[in-house]
Amino acid sequence: MLKKNKLCAYVLRVAIFTSLMGAIASGCASFATPNVQPDKSVNNYTPIQTTGGEAQETSPTKANQAQKLPSRTKNSANAVNKLDLKEGMPYQKAREVVIQQGWQPNLQGDSPNLQDTSVKELFDFGYEEVKDCSGTGVGACRFEFTNKAGELLWISATMADRTNTERVVWHWSIEKGTNTNQSTLVASHQEKLPFIGTRLFNFLNGNGTGQSIAIAPDGTTIVKLNGKFESSVQYNGKFSNPIILQDGSGLGLLFKDGKVYSLSTDGNIAKGCQGEGTICESSLLEAPSPVIVDGFYILGGTGQGLEVKGEQYRYYDEEGNKEWQPISELNYIKEGLIFDGENYWCIPPRRETGVCSENGWLPLR
Repeated sequence: MLKKNKLCAYVLRVAIFTSLMGAIASGCASFATPNVQPDKSVNNYTPIQTTGGEAQETSPTKANQAQKLPSRTKNSANAVNKLDLKEGMPYQKAREVVIQQGWQPNLQGDSPNLQDTSVKELFDFGYEEVKDCSGTGVGACRFEFTNKAGELLWISATMADRTNTERVVWHWSIEKGTNTNQSTLVASHQEKLPFIGTRLFNFLNGNGTGQSIAIAPDGTTIVKLNGKFESSVQYNGKFSNPIILQDGSGLGLLFKDGKVYSLSTDGNIAKGCQGEGTICESSLLEAPSPVIVDGFYILGGTGQGLEVKGEQYRYYDEEGNKEWQPISELNYIKEGLIFDGENYWCIPPRRETGVCSENGWLPLR
């Protein structure tokens, strides 16, 4: 009987010691990561290996965990739920997550729009994957990553407060089979140009704001959001159908049967533009042909120039004048600013050095 009591006491001491050690271990873990609190509403699987940007899970209940994802998690047509991204999470944390899962900053395709001050600041901060920022709305910026499978991941992030570099995740999506940039989609989605020239459209059917799209013969396309007092470029690149806007919104445009449709971030046609349940569509209205004024247009910083005279134009440089060409090959952007499919040309203010850009003449200070 005495031996039995001693055995029970020994077992009890071992159990107490084991419990204390467990508590100490838990306390150490908490001390090591004081600001990380487990979120019970999130899929907390542990990624152990990445293949093509997709994490392999240690948990055998992958299907059950996927069903428990919170409703705020954005899911595109692709399996982006594996990215462990959430709306509202700090972009810096999101960046770390996707890089750990095998994604790398997309340094191909269109260069960052460093003429935009927000883009320049983010790029200098170390976010080399930033492409462009919207100057209107929530001021979202677009960041791009690629993986070994040739997929393109874009993340749209808005400012958390008034600090440009402190941003939070808004939208994201994966474009399958592409490793270029937001201007290029899967080849099977590319179609012939719906028109050449400029068309106006308005999903809200209002007079105050609207959009325009200009398509050049070589497929160069410019989409603008036109307000009462100013305009902003939402897309500048080669035509594709659909077009994914570059303003960080994640929205798109689909062209079909002479009309244009607004696409939501999930790739579906948006609804509710003119009332609940209504499809967001608009006719493409031919814009009045603007007049490209005669004069000498330059790039700035080079000896190259472009002369417009009547219904024709020609290039010139240090070696002399080139052949005249029809003015229909030029795209009117605004007065004193034209686009020839490769470069923007400006009529500069008198005695002012600078360079020509998509927004007009930029003086050098």
